[in-house]
Amino acid sequence: MKRTLVTLLSILALSQPVYADFKEHYDLAQQYLANYQYSSAITEFKNALKINYLDNSARIGLVNSYLARGTYHANTEKDYNKAADDYRSALFYLSMYPNANSVKNSSHAIMQVNGNLDKCIELTKFDTSPKSRFEKAKQLRAAGEFAAAAYEFNQSLGDKTNIKESFKQIGDIMKLFGNDPKSAEYYRKAVAVAPDDIPLRLSYAKVLDNLGSENLAVEEYNYILTKSTDNKEVLYALERIYKKKLDANPNDADTIANLGAILQKQGKFDDALSYYQKAESIDPSNVNTRLNVGTLYQQKGDYKTAIVAYDSVLILYPDNVQANLYKAQSLAALGETKSAQTFFKKVLSIEPDNEIAQNELFDTARKTMTTTQFVDYVKKNANGADVTDMLYNYALDLHKQNKLEDAISVYSEITKNSDNPEIFVNLAIAQGQMKNYDEALNTLNNAKTKFPTSTQVDDAIKNIKNETIAATFDKAAEYFNNKDYQNAINEYGKIQPPTSDSMLGIASAYQNLGDNGKAIEYYQKAFQLKPDDSDIAYYIGVLYGEEENYAAAEEFLKKSVELNKNNQKAAEYLKSIVEQNNANSLNEAIALYDGEKYDESLKLLNKLLIAEPMNAYAYYYRGMIYDAKNNQAEAVNNFKNVLKYNNSEDLIIVNYLIAADLDTLGKYKEAYPYYKKYADSNAPDDEYKKYAAARLEELKQYAQ
Repeated sequence: MKRTLVTLLSILALSQPVYADFKEHYDLAQQYLANYQYSSAITEFKNALKINYLDNSARIGLVNSYLARGTYHANTEKDYNKAADDYRSALFYLSMYPNANSVKNSSHAIMQVNGNLDKCIELTKFDTSPKSRFEKAKQLRAAGEFAAAAYEFNQSLGDKTNIKESFKQIGDIMKLFGNDPKSAEYYRKAVAVAPDDIPLRLSYAKVLDNLGSENLAVEEYNYILTKSTDNKEVLYALERIYKKKLDANPNDADTIANLGAILQKQGKFDDALSYYQKAESIDPSNVNTRLNVGTLYQQKGDYKTAIVAYDSVLILYPDNVQANLYKAQSLAALGETKSAQTFFKKVLSIEPDNEIAQNELFDTARKTMTTTQFVDYVKKNANGADVTDMLYNYALDLHKQNKLEDAISVYSEITKNSDNPEIFVNLAIAQGQMKNYDEALNTLNNAKTKFPTSTQVDDAIKNIKNETIAATFDKAAEYFNNKDYQNAINEYGKIQPPTSDSMLGIASAYQNLGDNGKAIEYYQKAFQLKPDDSDIAYYIGVLYGEEENYAAAEEFLKKSVELNKNNQKAAEYLKSIVEQNNANSLNEAIALYDGEKYDESLKLLNKLLIAEPMNAYAYYYRGMIYDAKNNQAEAVNNFKNVLKYNNSEDLIIVNYLIAADLDTLGKYKEAYPYYKKYADSNAPDDEYKKYAAARLEELKQYAQ
């Protein structure tokens, strides 16, 4: 890149500024540029252009300033992104901002600047796809770099999805710079791409208005009014334009009538009527003026006067569609339904596709007929027209009024030939509201066959099934609350697939019937469906406890506590069940011991002591078993644990048993204190006590 770009356009002749404020900014800008203060020069040249956007000298000065700064960024700072933005701005003022002749005169300069911009783009590896350029344009605009942004919006036009927005953005930027002709040019292009964009057309209309292109502006304003009748901004603009036209040509009947129409839309009825009367006095044959007078009275609610105006047209032109239509509307408003229908039918005979007449004909009918009569009337008078949408809207209105039977009747009629899944869904909803869930599901299943990929139908099926389940739950709960448990069980059983709640309902009903076996069965089914529910496990544990199945009770109560450590009810009941289980195990072990089934008894005692390691009676009987097996050493160990965990009088015999076993093992010194403790106790004076006393005499030498 060469610094010669700084003076690229200085060879062009520059006219001298003529405005005082303009000259001040322009001279200051030239001074800044000469002193290499490029940013300040850009600001001042912009200020000058704001005062006179057509001044070529300020534009060229601005271009030179951007080029100089861009070259400085590139050559001195090596900041190719900033340089690229300045070249973009320069190209905007060279190739987009001015008229065609100026662009043609700058063709050589445009080519050179494009070359420099291309080099910057290459060095920064900028993505030059239209989509990327559109995103870059948005970034530049957000950063206040409007000229560079407009250039990039222009480069993004290859992306069809952004054509309208790009033209609009350029139009906005041109307007911001005060260049209304160019703004109008780009707005026009944007409107051609998106003719229904009302805010865009309003922007275009305003620019045309500012440029004095009144006829074009009026076209745009009128189009906007067809989409938004109460747009005050548009109405005021039209009023201003037509008053200006009227000043230029005070006796133009069309202008006077149009001004009246604008005032009428603004609600200024008296002023509007005055203009209509003036227009009619100038041109009595103008049908539109008479129609406008009629619509004015119709709008005011003076339907009889409106009809007089319409009749004055119909005398001359009996087949005038608008006069017949407006008269029919006025008659309907007066409650003269049959006469209104006659004129609506006349409109349809002249213009069969007139939707307003068709809809309002049926609207008058629906007010005086039953639902069935109205549907038959519509079918009879449709004249081949598709009235599905109209009947659907009628059904929706009935549905909103909660006239469910009538709504269902109309929905059912139009589903016969409808390809709209929404109608089937609404029919099913109404049937569901009537609690006819089977009918609703049948409707939706038919719809599913007809519209297999409709997510709307799928969702409706799911909702109706949920409503069916909810209704069944309600009915079951009602039976339950009335203590009709068998019918409650029957209703809960209808819920398919079963849920944990339905199984709980059945279980609770059986429990109230006193059938704990069935109750446990259904509580367990509920627990299978909801295995993380601590309460269900607790319910099962309680019922097993009531059935004295303590092992099963303990199993489920432990699960309950594992699932919820804060379940105090389960924890407390588990404690009592464990105690009961241990007592049962001990009793069973004792019975086995008494029956000399020592191994089986020992197995039970071992298991019991794992669960309850301080159970003195378990140690006692285990010691007795070891004695029976002549394993005195193990017997002694167990008997000592008896004394460790229970030192009560009822187990005082354990001292004798320990002494005897130690005596047998030849451990006389250890046996002596146990004999003594037993001999000195309050135990009955039986043979064991006598033997203990006698043996103490024999073992005196071992006394300490």
